[in-house]
This record gives sequence, C-alpha cells and structure tokens, in this order.
Amino acid sequence: MEPILTLEGLSASYDGRRALEEVSLKIPRHQITAVIGPSGCGKSTLLRAMNGLLREEPGAAVEGRVLLGGADITSLSPEEVRRRIGLVFQTPAPFPFSIYKNMVYAPRYYGVRDKKRLDALVREKLELAGLYSEVKDDLGRSALKLSGGQQQRLCIARALTVEPEVLLLDEPCSALDVKASAVIEKMLLALKERYTIVIVTHNIAQARRISDWTACLYSGRLVEFGESPAFFAAPQQEAARDFLSGAIG
Repeated sequence: MEPILTLEGLSASYDGRRALEEVSLKIPRHQITAVIGPSGCGKSTLLRAMNGLLREEPGAAVEGRVLLGGADITSLSPEEVRRRIGLVFQTPAPFPFSIYKNMVYAPRYYGVRDKKRLDALVREKLELAGLYSEVKDDLGRSALKLSGGQQQRLCIARALTVEPEVLLLDEPCSALDVKASAVIEKMLLALKERYTIVIVTHNIAQARRISDWTACLYSGRLVEFGESPAFFAAPQQEAARDFLSGAIG
C-alpha cells in the first residue's frame, strides 16, 4: 500500500472538548477510503483536519501531523494545501452564479486565463462527474437551479478543476435519493483511477459497496482500519462489531 496522506497522532479539540484522540492512519493512493462510525464520533472533524481547514476554525486546537506526499501540510501554504486536497461538504454549496462561472472560479484564481483551456477544463470535469450531457446546452444557467444531485456533482466537478491529489467528501449522498446516490457512487468508482478519495458516510451499505479501505471511528478514536472486504466480513474490534450490528450508532 502506497500512502498519499499519512496522519500521525492527530488529535483535535473545540474549546477544550476533545473531538479526535491520537488518530494515526495511512490513506492509500488511488483508492476509496470510507470513514464510518456513530454520529458525533469525529468523522467530519477528521476530514477538516486532513486539509488543514480545522486549524483555521475559531476555538479549535490541533496536535499531531498530516503528511501529504511526505511533507507536513503546515509547511505548505493554505492555498497549496486546498489545491492539492479538495473538500466537498455534506450540503451542496454551488456559488450563486452560472454553472460555467462555478467551474472556472478556481482555475482563474490560480492563474488560468486562456478561454479555450478553461472551456476544455469545464467540459472535462463535468464529464468526469457525469454531468456534462445534462447541462452542456445551458452552462449559463444559474447553478442554484440544478437539482440536489446535480448540485452535488457540480461541486465535485468544481473541486476537480484544480487537479487535487486527494478528494475529501463529507456525506455527499446524505440528502439525495437512491437514484441520485447511485449516480454519485458510480462516478466515484470511476474517479479513483485518477484521484485518491476519502468519503465520510453514515451509510454502511454504501461504504461496503464502493470503498477499498474502511476506517471506523468511535468517540474520536480510530478503533479499526483495514481493507473493506475483510473489515465488513469480520471486524476485529468490539466497537466496530457493535457499530456494524447496530448496537451503537
């Protein structure tokens, strides 16, 4: 297993209340890693710590290290970290302007000005997200008029426009119906050929379907991590077994 992200003794707290406790974890390159566990166990906090966003939140304190390709992310500029580790939140948050402007916002910020290059980038990433055929004739339409599932795919496509090495997804299907969720799952399975994906999900069946590796958190601690088929077939730790059985949740 070749890790692209390495967490070493990662702990976090909010106003003195512990949210993560010495999490050490290696995220494999070009794989889907699912993060599961009971509500409030620190899953979303872990994602925000992975791309350094947590360090900027008022009242938050972070200890330990996150290494991206061997480099501590605190040694990199926030802009570089955000570019290399994308984060898509649970609730779709398209910018309040057109689909096209949503897609070119980040590339323009990072200095891309050539119209042909931007047009090609928009098409490529929307196609990767399985959205281009649905919106290609109306890229000037407000992104806010898209359906919930389309908005979520737009946000994922938008995150891909700066070619992140890692894509973090926080419950991307929680507000979507079964059909829209299936579209996103299919998209993620295709995307892992080019990107490393970490997905927080409350949906155990989803984690079982699409993940290569699974990390199970309980009360801010990593209680088990392993290849998904083996983990779901026979979890080794009591807390993981209890969560999968529904005894805790």
